[in-house]
Amino acid sequence: MHKPTIELDIAYHLSGSDETLPNQEDSRIAWAAAWIAEQFKLSKLYASIAIVDDETMRQLNAERLGHDWPTDVISFVLDELDDSVEGEVIASAETAAQMCSAAGWSAEDELLLYIVHGLLHAVGMDDIEPEDRHAMRLMERDCLLALGVAHAKLHVLRFDAVTHSEVDP
Repeated sequence: MHKPTIELDIAYHLSGSDETLPNQEDSRIAWAAAWIAEQFKLSKLYASIAIVDDETMRQLNAERLGHDWPTDVISFVLDELDDSVEGEVIASAETAAQMCSAAGWSAEDELLLYIVHGLLHAVGMDDIEPEDRHAMRLMERDCLLALGVAHAKLHVLRFDAVTHSEVDP
């Protein structure tokens, strides 16, 4: 199989000027998308990725999923056709900045995890059932390791111990 075509539209929508929030495009996002596309044998992966603050995430989570709280990431499949996927990923830079110390890595690494998680949902993985969740955590870990993220080996143990939904406002 040839290398997949990767198209990413990445936009940052952060209010205020909190300099602790990741606010620049991370080249590892494109590498992660390519790695995921190759693992799932896709010929094309298109993703719109929005990096937002918690208030924007709360609004989008309420509008789209009926959950009136901020969360780390939400994602949607927009179109699937044979070996091509188009998806949308919305990740919270503010939640990443709050949660990164639990992982012992930077807010940029935490945000990258959220984007990887969202992209995996977009290509068909789920994390509702325990066995599916474990498979997804392993795929996240393997992707982060492939990208050289420090502490990614500990990811599977750490992630399920941290609650990312219903973060206190």
